[in-house]
Amino acid sequence: MNTFLKIIAYFCIATTPIQILVVLWGIHVVFSSDYGILSLSNIEFIKNYLTLVLPLVEWFYSWFWNAWLDFAFSLPLILSQTFKAIVSTWLGFWILKKIN
Repeated sequence: MNTFLKIIAYFCIATTPIQILVVLWGIHVVFSSDYGILSLSNIEFIKNYLTLVLPLVEWFYSWFWNAWLDFAFSLPLILSQTFKAIVSTWLGFWILKKIN
């Protein structure tokens, strides 16, 4: 069980730089386009800038609750990714602290 928790913790910590890059990319998009901080949603960002991920999003819609996905993808990108980066990093370090 400890090995599984370590893998989860390290995954949470390792994905933080990717999340920070997405936040910075979103900030760049806001400054260089007509989008605002609150108007650039996750799904708009994926549709316009990460089209490679769109088949994965469509697959999510075939498996998960559509209303929940609509809500999650409609959140502002910069705010939600910043929150996810903070929570994921904290969770990773917390798990490591608890199992050691």
